[in-house]
Amino acid sequence: MYTIVEEYELKNQIPLGYINFNIYNSSPAGAWHRLERNEMAMDASFFTQFTSDLNNPDLWTKFHQKRNSPKPYPPAPIVEGEKLFWDMMSTSREFDPYIVPAIQALRKTGKYKLGALTNNYIFPEGHPYREDGNLRALFDVYISSAEVGMRKPELRIYQHAIKVLGVDDPAKVVFVDDLGGNLKGAQAAGLRTVKVPLRDTWKAVRELEMITGEKLLPDKVSTKASSVGSSKL
Repeated sequence: MYTIVEEYELKNQIPLGYINFNIYNSSPAGAWHRLERNEMAMDASFFTQFTSDLNNPDLWTKFHQKRNSPKPYPPAPIVEGEKLFWDMMSTSREFDPYIVPAIQALRKTGKYKLGALTNNYIFPEGHPYREDGNLRALFDVYISSAEVGMRKPELRIYQHAIKVLGVDDPAKVVFVDDLGGNLKGAQAAGLRTVKVPLRDTWKAVRELEMITGEKLLPDKVSTKASSVGSSKL
C-alpha cells in the first residue's frame, strides 16, 4: 500500500520520494519547517510559500543528482502545495492500530513516563483539526514543536524533552520515530531509538517488547501492511 504522498506522486507522475526529499531539504527556512516552529500562520502566505518550496528547481536538480539520474533530467513537475497539505493532514489524523495500543499498555503498567515529541502545527481557530486532546491524554508529557518553537531533528528539542521528562541519563529514554533524520537527531542527544517502518508498524512494537519485557502486541499480528500514511503515532 502507498502513503498519501506516494499516491500523489504516482498520480502526478512525480518520482517516488521527491516530495519528502524536497520538504526535508528545504530546511531550515522552508514553509513547512517554519509552520512547525510556529514562525508563520497556516494561512494563504504559508500555502504560497509551501507551493514555491515544492517547486524549487534547485531541489529538483539535487534530487536527481543524489539518485545519479541520467541527464538531461526530466522537467520539474508542478506540485499543488495546498491540496497536498490537506491530503496529508486527512491521513495523519488516523491512529496506528499497533502503536497506540502499545502506548496504552505501557501506561497501564505504571512503570514508565510516556512522552510525545511531535512536529506539529497550529490549525486556524475553529478548524476541526485544532483539538488534539485525545492524543495528549495518552502521555504524561506532550511537546509540540509549534508550542516550543523548535522541531525535530534539531538537537535543542531533544535536550528540552530530556529536561521536561526529568531524566538524569538520556540513554534511559527510548525514542520512537518513522523518520531517519529524526532518529539521528535523537541519537546525537544520547537517546536510544526505535525505527517505525510505516508499512509494518508492529515491528517497532515488537522491538519495544524486547526492550521493556512487556507484552504489547496482540497474540495474532497481521504481517500485512499496517499503515497507509504518516499516521499519528
